[in-house]
Amino acid sequence: MQNQSGFSTIIAILMTAFLTILSASILNLFVVENNINHFLSDGISAYMGAEWALEYSLLKSTNHREGFSDVISRVDRESELLNNNTSPSKKTIITSALEASWKSFTGTITPGGFEIIPLFYDKGITIDNTVKNPNKNTSNLQKTNTFLVTQDGDISWNIIGNDSVGKTFGIAWTGGMSGSFGTIWAAITEGFEKHMDGNEMKAGIRTIENFLSSYTNNYLILSNISNNSIAYNISSTDSFSLPTRSIRSSSTVGKSKQNIDFFENRSRLFDMIKYSVFSQ
Repeated sequence: MQNQSGFSTIIAILMTAFLTILSASILNLFVVENNINHFLSDGISAYMGAEWALEYSLLKSTNHREGFSDVISRVDRESELLNNNTSPSKKTIITSALEASWKSFTGTITPGGFEIIPLFYDKGITIDNTVKNPNKNTSNLQKTNTFLVTQDGDISWNIIGNDSVGKTFGIAWTGGMSGSFGTIWAAITEGFEKHMDGNEMKAGIRTIENFLSSYTNNYLILSNISNNSIAYNISSTDSFSLPTRSIRSSSTVGKSKQNIDFFENRSRLFDMIKYSVFSQ
């Protein structure tokens, strides 16, 4: 009887241990599955937050001129506005960086291709830290007066500008160039200007410096007229609008983080300018 009692006790202990291990495994599986579900749910919320930040940045850019750049950091009130509907029970961080203007840019122009660079940028009006006013008619247009262009081949350049009443003027030249453009551009300090005066075409030589100071909304057009790709660099102490625009929006919910990148070649938007009557 004692042997049977001891055997029964051992069986009971083993069964208890087995059930305990089984219960712990099931509980662990449940916890892991629950964590995965929460992570996936947070990932969806984070993606929604990043998408909202991207859409908001695009909306702000449409209310401003070329070269409008903006940063929404985690401490900005706009970040709090964007994360209201993501996951109130968890810490949510939403940021966005819109880059459309800078002081230096390096690009490559394919044979027969072109690049259009606005010689101005929209500084916007700061409303909170680095964040710009998202409303229309709050642009703060800054003019690019001097800049440096260098390249590894001959290109045709063209500058289009408007006067105070919207009349269009242009200055152009073909050939190699390097140096400070706006004050001195190597040996090239002037170009061939054309403009329409009523139904009559007027033409003549005009200095680049005088052209830039006379008109607003100037656009620099670089055209590759060779059979090889040409790399170039443009830099300025004033800043200028980039021929590209990029946005990186990010959202973090709990332990899940999602990034959305947006890139756009803005030169395509000004495609018709390259066929201007001001091309030489």
